[in-house]
Amino acid sequence: MALRLTLIPVPTGNDARAPLFPGRGRLELSPESPGESLAEGVRRRLADADHIVHASEMVLGGGVGGEAAALAEVDYGGWAGRAMAEVAGADPEAFELWRTDMAAAPHGGESFMAVRARVGRWLASIEGRKGHCVALCSPVIARVALTAALDIPLPTIWRLDPTPWSAIELTFHRGRWALRLG
Repeated sequence: MALRLTLIPVPTGNDARAPLFPGRGRLELSPESPGESLAEGVRRRLADADHIVHASEMVLGGGVGGEAAALAEVDYGGWAGRAMAEVAGADPEAFELWRTDMAAAPHGGESFMAVRARVGRWLASIEGRKGHCVALCSPVIARVALTAALDIPLPTIWRLDPTPWSAIELTFHRGRWALRLG
């Protein structure tokens, strides 16, 4: 039996019209309350899961799931909580470096390369599991996880756009990850 991993990108509360660099503040999620934090499809996937994990900044009500520190939001250092447009306007060279050099961390936090390494280690650690694992994480972490699992270039994160509360299905079988579509 293969491992099935469902990544669920949890919205960070950002307004798409004026996006911010998210911080790592606690985010309370309630699987029991219809119409609140979790959509019906997400609740169904949680009910179907053999393992549930969530990013360390998330708290899933009812004691459901375990914390996975490797799925924590990117540490944006001094940029956390600031508007992207503000950072780009104040320091365009640093902003462009952050966007184009995956090893750079001009904000003083983590580089995307470091994030991919930690998420990749987590993916490797679950490869021996069987059944269905559901992981709740930020959209950025979901994008990085896809690049790590599928061994595709890290800059691809700028071309992946997971919808909040969607389900990204991956399977691990015979030593490799595959993206499951449909």
